[in-house]
Amino acid sequence: MKKVILSIISVAFATNLSAQTVNVHFKNGQKIEFPSSNVDYVDFSAKASEPTVSSGQVVDLGLSVYWASCNLGAEKPEEYGEYYAWGETKPKSSYTRNNYSYYDVNTTQYTDIGDDISGTQYDAATVNLGSDWRTPTEDEMLELINKCTWEWTQVSGINGYKVTGTNGNSIFLPAAGTNSRTRINERLYYWSSTVNSINLDSGRELWGDISSHILSSSYKYDGNPIRPVTSNPNASSGTPTDHSQDHLVTDKVKASFLGGAYSSINGRIQSGSQLNVRFSNGSSETVTLTKIQLGDAATGSEGNNMLSSEVEVAAGEAKGYTVTVGAGGLTTPVIRFTYRYNNKNYVAEATWSL
Repeated sequence: MKKVILSIISVAFATNLSAQTVNVHFKNGQKIEFPSSNVDYVDFSAKASEPTVSSGQVVDLGLSVYWASCNLGAEKPEEYGEYYAWGETKPKSSYTRNNYSYYDVNTTQYTDIGDDISGTQYDAATVNLGSDWRTPTEDEMLELINKCTWEWTQVSGINGYKVTGTNGNSIFLPAAGTNSRTRINERLYYWSSTVNSINLDSGRELWGDISSHILSSSYKYDGNPIRPVTSNPNASSGTPTDHSQDHLVTDKVKASFLGGAYSSINGRIQSGSQLNVRFSNGSSETVTLTKIQLGDAATGSEGNNMLSSEVEVAAGEAKGYTVTVGAGGLTTPVIRFTYRYNNKNYVAEATWSL
C-alpha cells in the first residue's frame, strides 16, 4: 500500500520534482538530503536491512573512538567470538572463581590489577590484536549506549542489536551470552575495561536483551565477549598478532627450584619456609617477566603475585628469587612465572619434589 501511495505522490508532483530536495529524517535527529534529480524511486522494505559492515573493518560511528565490526576472535559481525574473564587474555573451557587468574583461593581475595585495564598487558584486545586495539572503557560504553540508535534484529539468524551512530554507520552486537554457554542468542554481556568502583570483585559491562540495553556489572571471573575499539582510523583490520613462531622463544624459557631454607612435616613444607627459584631465558629474544606466584599443585592454588614491577629478562639471562611459603604451608609447591613475549602472556612453571 505504501508503494502505491508513493507512486501517486510522485505523479502529482512530477512537474516540480526536478527543483526539489529529498530529505530523509532519522529518529536520532539526523537528516540526509538528496537532489531529487538523482532519486529514481522510494520504497519501504518489510524490515530494516541488516548491517553491511564487513569483518575486520574500523567503523566510525561519529563517537570519540572507532569500533571494530566484529567481536574479538570473530571473523564476521554475527559471530560470537571468544570469551574472556576480566583481565585475562586468553579463552578457556570453563569460568569459575577458583580458576580465575587474579583470585587467591587461600586468602579468598582478588588481586588488584588496576581500576582500568584498557590498553594494558591485562587487556585481551591489546594482547591479541596489537597496540592499536583495546577494550572500551565504561565511559566509551556509555557513549555507545546514549548517543546511538539501538534496534533489536537478526543477522544470519543471530539475535542482537544493530547500533547506528550519529553519522548513519552501524555495527552489529550479537547476543553472545556469557560463560560460553549461558543465554546465547538471548542476551548481551560485553566487558568494559573499567572495574566496578562499588564492588571490586566485579567489572563493568554492557548488558542487553530484546527490551533494554544498559551498563551493568559482572563478577570478574565470568567469561564475556569483547568488542574492541581504537583511536586510529587507519588501524589494521583486527587480524590477530601472529604467534605461530613464538614457540622458538617460549620453548627455551624455563622455571626451576634451587632448594632453600625450609622445614617439612609429614611431607608438607611449613609456613615461613624460604624456597629459591630461578627464571631462565635461554632464547635469543628479550621477554618481560610480569608475575611470580607460589602455588600448591595439590589444591590448584596459584597464590598472590610476588613481583612488585615488571622485569625485562634479556636473551640468555637468568633471574633468581627467594619466595616465602605462606600460612598453612604447601604440600606440592609450584612456582609459576608469567612473562610476556610478542604481546602475549605465557607461563613457565616448575613443581618442587622433596
